[in-house]
Amino acid sequence: MTDNNLYDPVALRLAAAAPQNHDPDPEATQEQQDLDNLCERWVAWKSTRRFYAPPSNMGSILGQLSGSRTRALKTDGPDAFCSAELAAFHIAYSSQPDALDKRVFDLYYVHRVAPIKTAAAALKISRSHFYLVLSDFRKRVHAAAKNVLAVNLQKAAEMSSAKLSAPDKTL
Repeated sequence: MTDNNLYDPVALRLAAAAPQNHDPDPEATQEQQDLDNLCERWVAWKSTRRFYAPPSNMGSILGQLSGSRTRALKTDGPDAFCSAELAAFHIAYSSQPDALDKRVFDLYYVHRVAPIKTAAAALKISRSHFYLVLSDFRKRVHAAAKNVLAVNLQKAAEMSSAKLSAPDKTL
């Protein structure tokens, strides 16, 4: 047996395991956790039954006129709180085109697909690409939501300054 190939540096370099970075960037990890938390809060927020008014105990007007109730009204549904951040996120999400990245987001957050590998295979992408597309979509929607929120705050400031500068005609 020859020992010529035993210490071949090219063969050893090609056969060596890839270097692994076990210390991920803490800022990126915290940013991803914050975006994930925002998406989870948005899913809970959008699945509410009512947004700003208390539940109706009266039923419909036609139901009141008939005198008999066919089914009981449910009053124990989830209640959303007023959140400008989540409303802006919803506007930004709704304005995104129906593409692969939005489908990935829906599968992960809205439909809660359990085996990601199977969902990725159904979309004909790899598992790592699934998470990459999801991360990029979250960042894009969050940036658009911040833009929507900034525009709304700017318009509100303009309207309030316009009301203050308008002459009072109540005399």
